[in-house]
Amino acid sequence: MAVATQDILTIDVEEWFHGHNYLEHVPPEQWDREPSRLEGGLRRCLDLLARHRIQATFFVLGWTAERHPDLIREIVAQGHEIGCHSYAHPVVYELSREEFRADCERALAALAAAGVTSVGGYRAPSFTMTPPVHGYLEVLQDLGFVYDCSIFPIRHPRYGQPESPRYPYRLGPGPSALTVVPMPTWRLLGQNLPFAGGGYLRWLPLPVFNFIRAGARRQGLPCVLYVHPWELDDFRPEVGQGKLLSLRSQGGRQTMPRKLEAILDSGSFETLGAYVERLGKAGNWR
Repeated sequence: MAVATQDILTIDVEEWFHGHNYLEHVPPEQWDREPSRLEGGLRRCLDLLARHRIQATFFVLGWTAERHPDLIREIVAQGHEIGCHSYAHPVVYELSREEFRADCERALAALAAAGVTSVGGYRAPSFTMTPPVHGYLEVLQDLGFVYDCSIFPIRHPRYGQPESPRYPYRLGPGPSALTVVPMPTWRLLGQNLPFAGGGYLRWLPLPVFNFIRAGARRQGLPCVLYVHPWELDDFRPEVGQGKLLSLRSQGGRQTMPRKLEAILDSGSFETLGAYVERLGKAGNWR
């Protein structure tokens, strides 16, 4: 696609314990008793973006917006886009359609209370908008969302859907139809390879990441990066996860500040909302 010329940085605004790898060890009823580490990592993100004069898209958890409204207002004041990351970080495919709608509505209410009255984008926690619940995209459209960034077309035991489209598409005709922007992959030997965030980005050496990013761009995809504030924090939680799960949750974090700095130095960036707007004007759908 001709419009896929810039990279996009997205930040999932959540606490360290919201990730599903912690669900067994730090259940939701315990969240308010855990130490909040959001502010330090989030301010590092904001400072990094300010130094590079880059606007990003922040997908904010409603639970977080209720407890840190001043931080959300600061993100907005610095010119960044706010998206919705659900209210309580659920596994979306474990929710009924009605429960999913209720979670979205509660999240939007929490964002509105923090001063965010216009929310265009949605990202499901851990990309759990999978084929059995793809119909929930229609709920997002009904609620007024402009785009979704929840689908990861890879093989993964929790959220993988390798048969899903790799390129942005619309749910239907007309300018009001929801735009779906899948997470970027590099197509190699018949497989979709992830690279742009989470453990993939933490573990990949920077030259390898740059090589794959260039390959995805040649295939016409924007590089939608995703990071979390806790990945820029020195805090290392000890909650009895075991070595393997701890590696999946925390491994490679020491590389992130330097790596993210280098990535921001090497590209041209825009918000996800700006990209979707340009995509709609171009009308170049696959």
